[in-house]
Amino acid sequence: MKRFLGPLALSLAAAACGAPASGPAPATPADLALTHVTVVDVESGALRADQTVLVRGSRIAWAGPAGEARVPAGARVVDATGRYVIPGLWDMHVHTSREGRALHFWPQFLAYGVTGVREMGSYLDSLQHWRAQARRPGSGAPRIVYSSPMLDGSPTSWRHGYAVADSAAAVAAVDTMQALGFDFLKVYNRLSRDAYFAIARRARERGIPFAGHIPQSVTATEASDAGQRSIEHLSNDFYLNCVPGGGALLARFLAARAPGAPADSVGPALNRLLDAMLAGPVPASCQPLWNRMAANGTWLTPTLTVSRGQQPPDALVRDPRLRFVPPALAARWDSGRPTGEDAVREERIAARRAQMVALAHAAGVGILAGTDASDEPYVFAGSGLHDELALLVDAGLTPLQALRAATLNPARYLGAADSMGTVAAGKAADLLVLDANPLQDIRNTMRIFAVVAGGRLIDAAERERLLTLAQQEASRAVNAPPARQDD
Repeated sequence: MKRFLGPLALSLAAAACGAPASGPAPATPADLALTHVTVVDVESGALRADQTVLVRGSRIAWAGPAGEARVPAGARVVDATGRYVIPGLWDMHVHTSREGRALHFWPQFLAYGVTGVREMGSYLDSLQHWRAQARRPGSGAPRIVYSSPMLDGSPTSWRHGYAVADSAAAVAAVDTMQALGFDFLKVYNRLSRDAYFAIARRARERGIPFAGHIPQSVTATEASDAGQRSIEHLSNDFYLNCVPGGGALLARFLAARAPGAPADSVGPALNRLLDAMLAGPVPASCQPLWNRMAANGTWLTPTLTVSRGQQPPDALVRDPRLRFVPPALAARWDSGRPTGEDAVREERIAARRAQMVALAHAAGVGILAGTDASDEPYVFAGSGLHDELALLVDAGLTPLQALRAATLNPARYLGAADSMGTVAAGKAADLLVLDANPLQDIRNTMRIFAVVAGGRLIDAAERERLLTLAQQEASRAVNAPPARQDD
């Protein structure tokens, strides 16, 4: 399987070199020692009590029973008695490369233990600029896997889309984006069938993954069969697969909109379609799609935080994390909240999406935790990933399964399970130390004692400094009017 990580893979691979697989702690230097901590094994679900984790540079040099540890002189020792350590978290759907967001997003990611993110697209020049900034020493960026700009039809859905008019342009786009060093390609809503399948063929020939939306010209099943690595969000195509006769209802709606159709036919056709979709998914109808995705290894990033933000509870509207949001954007969120029937519909849509996530997971579809942190209403950078984990549990996953969606699953998805995703010798030293057991309550992931990012300890004082920086940068940000919402 093609690795996504590009230059990031080199640093992770280097971190894995030379580490002992097991046995007593080596008599080698260590920069940091977490002592007497309980290691949460996100692969097996086991809790390994009274462990010591030694960090050297950017890797875990040794992890094992505290009684066998040999803590070298000069190492910074952190007594983690009564605390729990998990791998650093990944947010697998963010948009940081616009409007200076990185300046207030990156500090929040690290302060909240999100040590890796998958950047899902922006303007071509913005992506290149912020990618270069992230690679500078001392940038303060988490690990970032970069998509190409959104490969879209012509005209594009967004100002920052990359127009691909036909199959010839699709081949050229794949070659161009790979030459520019992007880790993967992002496909988007308005791609024609010819262009989409040309991207899929060329990506397979060139060995570069592609992921993103289900274009309106293809079905979810076709996207999975074409080799799309992940599908983002739960689009209408999922709904239509999950209700009996969904395809026929859509056809009737489209026919009602066709030239020459009676003017009063659109409303009833749309209402029938919405009623069926909002009635809830029917497991037997969904099952063929979920089975196909599971068999093909197609992952799903549900971004449930986006659904919740469309009709936020009162507590979210008053959330203290709004201090990390540019004031103009926070005002836009507040003024754009739906009311009346629209609000009820958004609540029902959020509930249906949660049901579909549970059905997909039960069928063996791999789930990735992602938030769509960008300018989506009430989706917060960094801490929003913890919200997503809680929403996954509310949808029916166990706390362990939700944790995997932000740790082990991203490692497997990125082809990097040998160098990240668990707390073990040779793995990247990206860690989150918690004051309480996340397997008992997933919300304990927010009870953060410390973060280790690339081997660097971020203690309580440093976390507070990062959050203060994020607040200052957000207060200075000028949020441009949306080209339409990022997703």
